[in-house]
Amino acid sequence: MPIEKTLIVMAGMPGSGKTTLARLISKRLGIPVFAKDRVQRVLRDHNLAKENTGDGYYIILDMADELLGLGLSCILDATFPLDHFRTTASEIAQRHKAKFCAVYCYCSDDAVWRERMTDRVHYVPGWKPVGWDDVTRMRDYYQPWNDNALVMDSMHSPEENYPRLVNHIEKATRRKYVPHQPTEDKADWQWQG
Repeated sequence: MPIEKTLIVMAGMPGSGKTTLARLISKRLGIPVFAKDRVQRVLRDHNLAKENTGDGYYIILDMADELLGLGLSCILDATFPLDHFRTTASEIAQRHKAKFCAVYCYCSDDAVWRERMTDRVHYVPGWKPVGWDDVTRMRDYYQPWNDNALVMDSMHSPEENYPRLVNHIEKATRRKYVPHQPTEDKADWQWQG
């Protein structure tokens, strides 16, 4: 099913199911996916950046800019905890007159989520996913998506979530991300988590 040029942002805390859904969409719709963890692992492996920096975001956003400029859709897979990178993604989509489609994944049952954190699939070779302590820490600063994203509960299987997700992608519009807390300071803030 061909879709109009769209930037799809798959976001959510670690272990929330975003990568599983991003990969499912990529395979079924033939849209490339750029995962921040994969890029960050390459940067780390070549001593270009530490694994806990936001450098991977700049690269996946630049890759999205390139593909949208070529008239192609793409998927970005990362936690996107703060307004800064969300706004940047939205601006890239706007610049290329592409649709902006954000999806926020979460797990409504902490006990199940915590268990998944220990047994989850490692999609990126050589990259150790963060643990439950990181999820707990991230909850303190993860900004809400409000009406900017479709909310998907990973307590439902990927197969159950898929039709709703595809419907959201098809109905996406050219829109701007509305920041949770617009401030001048956040534009220069660099995530270190």
